[in-house]
Amino acid sequence: MMKLFVILALLAGQSLADIYLHNPRGSNDRLNEKSAQRANANRLFDSQNNNRGGYNVGDVTSAPHGKDASKQYKMAYFQSEADAETILTVEWYNQHGCGGNEDDNPQKQNCRLVLQYMCQPEGTTEDVLRNGVVTNTQDYNRPPNSNYNLANRNSRKNNNVKADRGLQESWDWYEECFVRERNKGLFTADQNLRGNNGLGYSSAIYTR
Repeated sequence: MMKLFVILALLAGQSLADIYLHNPRGSNDRLNEKSAQRANANRLFDSQNNNRGGYNVGDVTSAPHGKDASKQYKMAYFQSEADAETILTVEWYNQHGCGGNEDDNPQKQNCRLVLQYMCQPEGTTEDVLRNGVVTNTQDYNRPPNSNYNLANRNSRKNNNVKADRGLQESWDWYEECFVRERNKGLFTADQNLRGNNGLGYSSAIYTR
């Protein structure tokens, strides 16, 4: 059975170190700006890219979608039948060189590109992935302490999540990552990582 996959521009943009996704279109945190520069470099994620990259969310008609999400154009891709191969071409450019390879052409410019993406079933009603209609970042209030209860968690979520703002990761997933300690197996050079989540240790949101 043919399945229709709708991919929002916000899903195609997560990257670090000046990488720009062209297919599927990467937002680089843009929404509907009428300027060359994006309005909020942390609207959906901390891209750390230059402000002039990325694609705006498209409009269904020649009129701007404004604050009506139903008038935003959503890219659609079709999956092949069960016995046929489905291929989606991914295109990007990275602003900085990657050099040779470590086997026979070692250079200090070696780099690693990691593609991250998320899917969501059609008909989902809670924590719906969306572009949003304003360029503000979703709010997040950290837990008061390590012994917080479910009532406190639900209260913070209800007060934080705004329906008119973009969402590419559920509040609950971000919370789980925030209260989790970072991966200590990652190379940190001479950086002195301090406890930065208010719970006494360095949070995984900075090293995932």
